[in-house]
Amino acid sequence: MPSLDLDAFVARTAALVDSSPPTTLRETRTWLVEPFLETLGWTVRAESCVTDRIVDDVRLEYVPTVDSVPGLFVATESATDSLEEPRANTLRRAMVWTGVDRAIYTNGRQYLLLAGTTDVEYHALERAELPANESIIADYSRAAVGQRLGRHTRGHVARRLAVERPRLVGSIAEGLADDTAQGELYADEFEAAADRFLDQLVVAFTEDGRTSPDDATDVSIQFSESTISEDESPSERAVDTDSSADTAPESETDGLNATGNADRSGTPARDGDSTRTTTDTETDDDKSRERESDEDGEYVVRFFNDRSSIGAIGHSTSAGALVEAADYLLEHGLAGVEVPWSSDEGERTVLNADPTRADGSPMDDPERLANGLVLETAGNVDERAARVEALAARAGLRAMLTGDWETE
Repeated sequence: MPSLDLDAFVARTAALVDSSPPTTLRETRTWLVEPFLETLGWTVRAESCVTDRIVDDVRLEYVPTVDSVPGLFVATESATDSLEEPRANTLRRAMVWTGVDRAIYTNGRQYLLLAGTTDVEYHALERAELPANESIIADYSRAAVGQRLGRHTRGHVARRLAVERPRLVGSIAEGLADDTAQGELYADEFEAAADRFLDQLVVAFTEDGRTSPDDATDVSIQFSESTISEDESPSERAVDTDSSADTAPESETDGLNATGNADRSGTPARDGDSTRTTTDTETDDDKSRERESDEDGEYVVRFFNDRSSIGAIGHSTSAGALVEAADYLLEHGLAGVEVPWSSDEGERTVLNADPTRADGSPMDDPERLANGLVLETAGNVDERAARVEALAARAGLRAMLTGDWETE
């Protein structure tokens, strides 16, 4: 694979920023982001690069393709703005939904590189650090992505349907209206039906073209507590799936905090070694032993309202997916739930303010969520699946569980 000329890119952009720093999103894209993508071998001013597209509720400035198959998501902010935590989360969920397994989020000063689908490995780099991390960045190049997309799969169809979805929905709805007497009166219904149809197609083709285990790690990320700002330390937050060091030097600031995946030092947390607040009745060793019975796999949950999908989460274990789903739902309709809460009268307590059930007895394997509530995560795969569906229903949504939920 050809070497990337990152030293020259950094030198050119540093000189440009010193003489005339970009002040708008358009200038950032033209002066900093597009030259970076071109350094990676992408042609951004051609039909092979889709621009300014909404995919699964996330705005993407660039979607470079390989033989019409979307290979990379690129989201950008103005150089004068910080990278935003909610947008990073939405970008991650779009990767889960579409199967596009590489994404870059940048303001031209900082680069958040994401890899994977259900489990996402990530690196946060300052511009000056790019040359020293060429081996990481090369995985986002046209050559590397082209190799991964070299053999056609049904997953490629899912990627293209997801990116072209707005156009396809409009085209299908328009065709139905044209072929129906006074069809314009039913335009909203036609559009809703077309939206649901495209959802089903994306799901069907994504599942058959699932990301291979080699493209995933056993760590799932969810940003919390802090945004990615120009004040964060320039240390690389790289997921290390081969070691589990007990200690690491502290970074100067919280920087990029990925709950359940990286602590303040950037050391990745493993399943059962979460940075979430540990409750009084559990220890990391207890959680780790419990997770051993939950085999690594691919547990995906997609959420739907009455009309269409609104997002997705994924994790390598069913317990981790349950936690991710609960945190997602607390942001999408579940926040007003009264605790202690259980799905049905007489059933075990699912959510509470403390790691106890409604009768005062301790929960089994409680997990404190991002908003401070405690979730009961003990049980087998089927029990956790039922808990996900009950939480979604309480939030007024429907959950579709796919992947290894059905095979355990």
